[in-house]
Formats: sequence, structure tokens, C-alpha cells
Amino acid sequence: MRRFDARTVLVTGGTGGQGSSHVRAFHAEGANVVIGDIDADRGNTLADELGSRARFTHLDVTDESSWSVAVRAAESAFGALDVLVNNAGIQNPPAPIEQTDQATWSRILDVNLTGTFLGIKAAAPALRRAGGGAVVNIASTMGLGGTAHYAPYVASKWAVRGLTRTAALELGRDHIRVNTIHPGVIATPFIQEPAAGATAAIADFYSPEPFAIPRLGEPTDVTRLLLFLASSDASFITGSEYVVDGGLLLGPALQAEAA
Repeated sequence: MRRFDARTVLVTGGTGGQGSSHVRAFHAEGANVVIGDIDADRGNTLADELGSRARFTHLDVTDESSWSVAVRAAESAFGALDVLVNNAGIQNPPAPIEQTDQATWSRILDVNLTGTFLGIKAAAPALRRAGGGAVVNIASTMGLGGTAHYAPYVASKWAVRGLTRTAALELGRDHIRVNTIHPGVIATPFIQEPAAGATAAIADFYSPEPFAIPRLGEPTDVTRLLLFLASSDASFITGSEYVVDGGLLLGPALQAEAA
């Protein structure tokens, strides 16, 4: 029996580099998958590829009514919602705080933080109706430290940590677990291509050469952990944070000849 047979998973940002990896892996493990995204062309293409156990739903994570539609779509198509993966996120063009306009600040927090809040709010009743389940919020290593020129993104991911812990306390007695994954530099367009209005990508600022594991991460590195946290194998884990960064946050690994 596969880990997610007869279970339904909603993944936001489900057409992106990490999101599509998550969707495919849950589907391969037997799940019904609901692909939430604003990109209808890519979402429908992915759903058609996966077949009858996949649905695309247009989801603007900043819109509470859009969330209601997505949750109803999951329950209507498959009978229940068992797992929510809050994966959707955007980054700001790199700029110092003094040169970051308020509209940029508000937009980043609206998607990355408010979108996660609205997701938990909308999904909690459905997860409760299903008898329990799991929420996994995809944050960032930038939510565990400061990063110059990314104040809105950093602030949003720090806030997701507090939101996750609060939700874990509120929902635990309903058999709903809430955890956070903090990816480092993962080889996806989100990291390797500049954000809208930017000329540099996040990956331009991070060489993996000093990492303890000297490579960029792959989406599957995050997905494998996600599958564990969303499964019954993690039934005693809630309010916790998991880092997938190849040792980025540890500091530089010295070569033997340099030590």
C-alpha cells in the first residue's frame, strides 16, 4: 500500500519547480492531487498528464474566496481533504530597505504570509471533517536569519514560522499537524531566474562551493521530506521546523588543506 492511497492533497503553487515536484510525488504515492495555481495553462496540462486522480483549480492565495473554491473543489472531486501544502510564494527584487517601496513590501507579505494564513483558515474545517490531517508550510532558510536586500521576503518567512507554531497549538487536538520546511538554494526558476523587476537572481548571491554538501539542492530533496511530514510516519511531529539546505546555515566548510 502506498503512503497516500485514498488521501487528497492540495498543493499551492503547484505548477512551479518545487510545486510540480511535490504534486508528482504525492500522485506517485497514491494521492488524489489538487493543483492550486494562477497559471491555468500549466495547471491543466499537469492535471491532464496525471489523469483521473488530479484536478487543477485556479487559486489566488491572497483571495479568501478563491481559497473557499479550492477547498470545495477538493472535497467535491475526491470526498475529503487530508493534506494542505502551502507552497506558493514570490520573492522581491533585491534592494536595501531604504529603496524598497511599500507596494513591494505589501505584495510579498500578502502572498507569502497572508496566503499561508488564509490557506490554514480555509483548510482547517475540511481537515477536521476528514478526521485530521497535515499542513506543511514551505518557508525558507531566509526565515532563519537575515539576508541583505531581501527584507520583505525574509520578514514573510520569519512570520510563517510563528504562524505555523500557533496553528499547531490550535489544531493539534483535532488531529491536524502543522510543520514547516525551510529550503535553502534549490535549483528551480524561483532561485535561478530574477524576480520581476530584478536583474539578479537569488542564486547569483550563493555559490554552493563552501556548503558542507557542495551543490545546489534539487526539488526532490525538499519533496522527500515533505512526503514524510505529510504522512502518518510523522504522526507525533507538529510545530516543528526542518531545514533542507546542504549545510548553508552552518557556515563555510573548510577544505582539509585550508584547516
